[in-house]
Amino acid sequence: MSIGSKVRKYREIKGWSQEDLAFRLDVAQTTISSIESDKSIPNSILLNKIAQELDVNINDILDERKTNINTVEKNEGVINVDTSINTFNMLSEKLIELYEVRIKDLEQQVAYWKSKAKE
Repeated sequence: MSIGSKVRKYREIKGWSQEDLAFRLDVAQTTISSIESDKSIPNSILLNKIAQELDVNINDILDERKTNINTVEKNEGVINVDTSINTFNMLSEKLIELYEVRIKDLEQQVAYWKSKAKE
């Protein structure tokens, strides 16, 4: 399930419209629509705000598995380190992807404004 699909799912669980969530995040409704339709990916700051407003852990939006480093296996009484490390690695990869997209956007904006400055 994509990030946008998860945002929509958790928003609908709250019973909120896109406008409601947008108002709480101080963004345009079109921003929420764009995220939910997977036309854009929220940057890490907005993603964190979305998770907070929807009362979910950011991992619930980024990763299908809901693994917590404090989760203890019932039968063995040990921390499931392999799964926790995998979750952190997946989170890191998603954040890197988000930053790379944001960096490309910023580079395009800088190039645009540089070309305008030369005119």
